[in-house]
Amino acid sequence: MTGKLYLHLTRHGETMFNKMERIQGWSDTPLTVPGKEVAKSLGRGLDLKFDAVYTSDLRRTVETVRLVLQESKQTHLKETMLKDLRELCFGEFEGLPSADMFETVLTHLGYESGEAGMAQTSFAEIVSGVCELDTTNTAEPWEVMETRVKRALETIIQREASEAEKHILVVAHGLTINTAISLIAPEKVDPLLENASITTLLYEADSLTVQTVGDTSYILAGQK
Repeated sequence: MTGKLYLHLTRHGETMFNKMERIQGWSDTPLTVPGKEVAKSLGRGLDLKFDAVYTSDLRRTVETVRLVLQESKQTHLKETMLKDLRELCFGEFEGLPSADMFETVLTHLGYESGEAGMAQTSFAEIVSGVCELDTTNTAEPWEVMETRVKRALETIIQREASEAEKHILVVAHGLTINTAISLIAPEKVDPLLENASITTLLYEADSLTVQTVGDTSYILAGQK
C-alpha cells in the first residue's frame, strides 16, 4: 500500500519584474531583497522535513529553494529541476507592464476594459487571447500548459510515491501552481497567490486532492 505523499507547491520569492509589475513567464529576473527575505522567513518557519525537492529550471525558483533549504537546515537536499514546472510563456508580452497586457488582451476578447474583464474571465480565456495577439508565435497555449503541468505532477509522483509517508517541496510559479489546482479542484484556484506561499496537494489511493491553497502561516512563523 502506498503511503501518503504530500506535494508542497511553493511560489518563488518576489522578483524584480514582480516588483515592477511586469509580465514574467519564461523571462527570468533575480529575487529582490524582500524576495530573498520572504524565502528565508519561509525556511525558518517551516516545521517540515522534506524527502525530496523539485523546482522549475528558472533562476527565481532555484534561488528561492536554496534560501529555504539553508534556513530550514536541510542543505543536504539538492533540487531536481523540471522544465515542465516553468511558468507560462507569454510570447511578445514578456517583460511588458502587466496592466498593459491585460488591458490589450481583455479588450481584444470583447470586454469593455481590462478591469471589467478580470472580474469575469478565466486563465484559459486570457491565455487564448495572449496566443491570438502574439505575433512571434511563441506564446504557450493553455492546453500545452495543462499538459506539461500534469506531466510534472505525474513525474514527481512516479519518482517519490512509496510505502512511507513523504513530504516533497516543489518550488514553482503562480500560474503553474494554479494550473495544478485547476486540474484537481478548479473552484479552489487563487489568482492572487502570494510569493513564498504554500499550496499542498495530497496523493493517496491513486488520487490527488488539494489540502491547502496559498498558506502563508510558515512565513509569518519565520518572521517572529
